[in-house]
Amino acid sequence: MGRFDSKIAAEVEGTLDTVLDVGDRLGEDEVIAKIDDMTYRLALDEINAEVEPIETMVEFYRREAERLEKLAKQNNAAKNKLDETQANRDEALAKIKIVKAKLAMARDEFNRTLVRAPFSGVVTERYKTPGERVEAGDQIVRLINTDKLEIQARIQQVSFEHIRAGDTLSIKGPAAEIDGTVRTVIPVGDDVSRLYEIRIEFNKEAWSAGTAVQIASPINKKQNVIAVSRDALVIRQSGVVIYRVNKDNQAELVPVKTGVANTTHIQLIGDINVDDKIIVRGNERLRPGQTVQIIGNINKQ
Repeated sequence: MGRFDSKIAAEVEGTLDTVLDVGDRLGEDEVIAKIDDMTYRLALDEINAEVEPIETMVEFYRREAERLEKLAKQNNAAKNKLDETQANRDEALAKIKIVKAKLAMARDEFNRTLVRAPFSGVVTERYKTPGERVEAGDQIVRLINTDKLEIQARIQQVSFEHIRAGDTLSIKGPAAEIDGTVRTVIPVGDDVSRLYEIRIEFNKEAWSAGTAVQIASPINKKQNVIAVSRDALVIRQSGVVIYRVNKDNQAELVPVKTGVANTTHIQLIGDINVDDKIIVRGNERLRPGQTVQIIGNINKQ
């Protein structure tokens, strides 16, 4: 699923002039829809027209106050007039602040007639079409970011206890198996299913939003064990054995027990040490003590 998946709504009311169609792609801050802006443009022009006269009044009272300040030093009449002029100037300054605030609000509403994308993505659903009237809060389109996908998985409580943000989990999808990183774990179980949700980041461009995948989730705490490829196991009636190459390059049969496992490797419990050379191919035809010739490099399994 897209990490960013939003139902984009109108923020002002009006009639839709244009709306992008399903499948249209756009970048961040590009226009998704346009609402008829005539009413908002007229309101903006009206308030804007109120600004200049008040600014002129403020400037007049400012100059008059400066003139009277000089005369006030000489007579009381000028001082009384100065007080009146300063009061008128302060009142005009307060009015200009109110008008400019209204102007900013009107400009903001006018700008919101253009519904812009909060992130880049593709339109997946369209709820309104051109010509329809919308109110503030009405959903117009659904926008999904397809550049940043993540996996949504729901896991059982037995696994939830052993998963933390930053853990690596195996993901099996169409014709591929990759590793993903747990971005977040939501510690609230569903009331009905009792499952917990996790989100996993991954890197596989071929997987689009909606792709079904399988997640290998742990059912036990992390532990360090000696593990080999599953191909190393030889199943017999007497039990499970593996073949180890000893210092004389002979196949040595070692009975083992198995422990925890994942899709490729399994834990061995028995007389096994780190860096032992374990045979993983052709072992079903070997006999104990048979000489083994190692060809090429040995990869740790």
